[in-house]
Amino acid sequence: GGGCVISWLPIVPESAKEEGKTSYTNYKCVIWHEAFLCIIDKLAKLSKLGYKYECYDKITQWLFPLILILSADYEEQ
Repeated sequence: GGGCVISWLPIVPESAKEEGKTSYTNYKCVIWHEAFLCIIDKLAKLSKLGYKYECYDKITQWLFPLILILSADYEEQ
């Protein structure tokens, strides 16, 4: 098996001026979630039906993309 990075999700930089403001925190969450939704929308159909891909060695493969997520809190890391 193998995998590759297809996208980086944006990270909104911290701002001392906006520190602790709920609206800024919500803004950062909305940016991240909307970007992730774009990725999921593009992969949803392909993950169910798959797609044919001709590799460099001219062998056609039937691929099913998926998203692997490591989710852990600080105690588990």
